[in-house]
Amino acid sequence: MEEIQSVSEFFGCNVFNDAVMAKYLPKNIYKKLRVTIEEGTELDPSVAEVVAHGMKEWALSRGATHYTHWFQPLTGVTAEKHDS
Repeated sequence: MEEIQSVSEFFGCNVFNDAVMAKYLPKNIYKKLRVTIEEGTELDPSVAEVVAHGMKEWALSRGATHYTHWFQPLTGVTAEKHDS
């Protein structure tokens, strides 16, 4: 019989959070990203590329096979883009 987990044991386990970023991003990129987040400055495209790669590697390590880009266009309704 499977052991029942409480929600607090697994809630947020699939979030690319600060601890995960520190693990999957090169130290210099992580620091630049933190400055961007904390100061609200524009994200350098070269940093964004490395972050995207780190996020993809993390997602693959979690068993991801597909992704969706969820966004809210200026029309006020939601939309999705699915790729595999």
